[in-house]
Amino acid sequence: MSLKIFMKENENNPLWLQNKLYTVEEFGAVLRNKFGGDNYSSNVMLAEIFLVKNPRYSCKIKKSKNHISQKSCGCC
Repeated sequence: MSLKIFMKENENNPLWLQNKLYTVEEFGAVLRNKFGGDNYSSNVMLAEIFLVKNPRYSCKIKKSKNHISQKSCGCC
């Protein structure tokens, strides 16, 4: 597989996320493994901060039964 094809397949997935829904805790763990983080912030806190700045990734988070959609996420 050429690098050009490989990059094209992943340009919409810069975090290299699996094609699944994550809990907030799991998503935070992915972020911590990708970018690092201090021991004072939980995985949940990292995920919440990241999702506020990057709402397009909220489509990858499992929604609770009482979830209220945000207009900026584009998936709900």
